[in-house]
Formats: sequence, structure tokens, C-alpha cells
Amino acid sequence: MLPIKPVCLALALFSTASLACSGVPSAAFYYQPWGQGTKYIVEDSDGYGLYFPDIHLPQVKFKQLRRVSDGTDDEYDSPDDINNDFVRVDGGAYIRTNGGWRFDWLTDGRHILWAGKIVQNPPGTPKVDAATFRAWGRFAADKDSLYFDGERTDDNHGEKQVDMDSLQQVGGRMNSLDSADVLKDRRNLYFQGRWLGSVQGYSILDIKPWTRRPIIYSPNSCESKSNPGPWDTIWRTKSQVFVNGDAINADPDTFHIVRWIAGSLLIYRDKDGEKRYAFGKNCRSTFDLQRDKVTWMTRDASRRANDCRVATIPDVDPEYFRHLTDNVAQYKDSLYLVRYVSGVEKTLSVIHLPDPQQELQEGVNIIGNKVYFIASDDVTIFDINGQWQWYKSPDGTTLNYLAHDDRYTYFINGDTVEHFKLKGQWTWFKDANGQLSDTFAHDDHYIYYVGDGLVRDAKRRNETRQLNAAHLDENGSLLTVEGRYTSYNNELRPLND
Repeated sequence: MLPIKPVCLALALFSTASLACSGVPSAAFYYQPWGQGTKYIVEDSDGYGLYFPDIHLPQVKFKQLRRVSDGTDDEYDSPDDINNDFVRVDGGAYIRTNGGWRFDWLTDGRHILWAGKIVQNPPGTPKVDAATFRAWGRFAADKDSLYFDGERTDDNHGEKQVDMDSLQQVGGRMNSLDSADVLKDRRNLYFQGRWLGSVQGYSILDIKPWTRRPIIYSPNSCESKSNPGPWDTIWRTKSQVFVNGDAINADPDTFHIVRWIAGSLLIYRDKDGEKRYAFGKNCRSTFDLQRDKVTWMTRDASRRANDCRVATIPDVDPEYFRHLTDNVAQYKDSLYLVRYVSGVEKTLSVIHLPDPQQELQEGVNIIGNKVYFIASDDVTIFDINGQWQWYKSPDGTTLNYLAHDDRYTYFINGDTVEHFKLKGQWTWFKDANGQLSDTFAHDDHYIYYVGDGLVRDAKRRNETRQLNAAHLDENGSLLTVEGRYTSYNNELRPLND
């Protein structure tokens, strides 16, 4: 699991920049001009691990983009402030879980956008009507349809029709970081955009967070000021009892909780006796091995943490399915790779292996004349030129992060492989005492940095005008005619520093 650093900066209002907490993995998303249209990009921070190619929207006029009218807006929200989208790890958790997301509904007057995608309704349903489209947090409606998190969820006609002017969140205080998934107007009750029925007799019976902390809780500066998610909500109407939006077989007037394991099991009693209701799903792992199947997560969970989406991988026996990294797995002669395609959605790719008997591991795997490099979020495959060999440090220790073949030198870390064409013999620099360095080396043309960390914009390989003048100083830094390369992050500094 991803470690979470506890240090956070105070939040200020709801701007994207203010929502970032120091050391807490997050990703921010931005709409930008692209030719005559618009593009949507991602910026990852502190190792959240969310990357996808820019989403291009040539039919959307960037200069006309604005936020859809939203009933949750306050004095700090501006229709012109279109770049508020973000996701963030829960700063108060010690395992990786969603700490919140925000994706605003936008329009250019013709289209409705959510999380970088144009909202399109399924075949056989009314088209999205931008002219009548209104939002209430993650919920929205136009003249024909109800929406939640970028998708059509129900009709907006007859008894289901929402009254946006009387809409309010129930079960918690509205906050841009919260799910706000239970809503009611003067007539009806809605859960995540779905009409549940009349609000008559509605009341919340209980709310229980999945964590051990109480629902009345003082969050740290990286958390929502309202209900700390994930959580379960149980409520009733005149005729039904609901658990997280799903009706259960219970009489609301005699319903009584016997035992409640948040996120998984409810044991309750009513006039017909004691009953068990199992619910929830694994929304923390990309791949979930179950008794008779393996599923993969097609869409991330929100802070509620049980609303992810999964799909079954066909023809797979869970007994022989192997996790390699968080998003890469192997089954016989197939590698399964899950990648993001937007801020919340993912896709599954299958890579076929030449030898079904060979079990791969995280990192470098040699299969024939190819390298299969397994990273946490990717698989890189490339040809070996001649013989693959690992370099050794000056004391003879094999370096599992530095290798070469007959043409290239390879620098390997947990997620990437950099390769450089060799120009002659690899040679370690010597320090002032004549001892070989394990941090700096050179070939006949370039100098190389082999240390652990690189300062921003620093490179593994650099050129110098006078290679024969390059040498190590008493601190282990590399002196060249261009400046001093520090031994701890390869930062180039002027010689007079």
C-alpha cells in the first residue's frame, strides 16, 4: 500500500490549488485551449499514480466554457472558474483510499462536460439538453433526464421529476469534498441520481464510517469538514428501509439493528425475525480474486468507497491468477494491465506471453531476446541488443538498477527504464583518495549520475566540454568546467557556490 505522509497545509476555500495537502498524493485536472477546441490534461502530485493521454475535444470551444449553474455554489464560486477538478488520497488513512474528488459540470452552450468527457446519453434515451441543464454538486438534471457523476441515471418526468429549487442534501452537511449522494426535494428522495420514491416518512436511522473514528469528528486539514468517508447510511421512508441506496427486505416500523459491520454486513431484526444483509465490494484493489472469478476495477470509487465499478475477466481461474503490481497481473500466458483513460475510468489491456510456464515478477524479466519491465502502472517491452548484463558496483555488488547490452546502458527504477546509447567503455570516477565512486561514471563522451534521487530537471546523462577535466571533489560531487554536480541529486551548481 502507498504510505501517506501526515504533514498537510491548511485548506483555503475550494480552489484546486488550496485542495492540495503537502505530501498527500493527489492529481489535478485542467481544461486548456487546443487549436480551435479544448483539451483536458492531468498533473500528478506526490505519486498518486494517475496518468492518461490528453483528452482532446475539438468540438468544444474553450473560450465559451463555463461552469453549469450549481445549487451548491457559494460566494467564492465563479462560473468562469472552470479548473477545479481533482482527486486525492485520504490524508487521514494509513492505506490508500479515496480522500475525495471534485469534477465540475461545464458547458460551452452546446455540450455538457464532466471529468474531461462530453456527457452523452445511452441509445434510446433523450439527448442531453444543455439549455435546461442544472447541477447540484455531483447531481444534475435537464428537462428529460437525471444525472450523477457524468452519467444519465434516471428519467426526469412524472413522479420522478426533480424540483431543483427545493433540493437539499440529507444525512450530512453539503461540502464540495463530500459525496452528497442522498438528496431530497419537496416530494421525492434521490440516491446517486436515482429516484427512490416519495420522501414521505423519510428519516435517517444511522450513519457509520468504515474507519474507527466517530461520525462526530474533527478532521485534519486534508479531510472534509463533514462526514469522514467512507461511510454507510441507513434510512427509512414510509414503506422501505435503505442501506446505501438499496432497499432491503425490512419493515421500517419494527426495524432494529442487531449488528453492523460497516461496508460489509448488517444483521437486523423486524417483525419477521432476524435477518442478514451482506453488501459492499472491494474498491481498494484493481484486481479482486474471489472464489470463482477475478474482477478488475473499471471505475474508481468516490469517498463513499463502495461505489466503484468492476467487471469480470473471462476464463480465468483465481487459483492461478497472480498480482505482480497494483495494476499488473499474470494468468498463464497473459499479462493484464489496467490503465487510466480519464480521471476516474480505466481500461484493461491483455499482453500475450510466448511462454506460459514463465512466471514474471515486478521489475526486469528476460524472455528470449526481450525485456518485459513490469512497473506499478505499466508494462514496457523492448528488444535486447546482444547480451544483457548487470553492472557491478566498485565493490563487486551486482546493481539491480543499472544494466547494459551491446548497445545501450539502462537505468532502472520502480516505474521507468531510461536507456542511453553507449559511447565507448563504462568507467567509474575515482574520488580524491583514489577509490572508485558508485555515484558518477563516464564513457568516452558523456558523464552519468547513478545516485538514487534526481533534482527536478536534472538528467542521468550530461555532456561536458572537457571530459578529461571532470573529477570528484572531497565531498563526492563531480566537478566539471560547466559546474559542480552534487552527489545527492545531481543538481548542477556554479563552481563558486
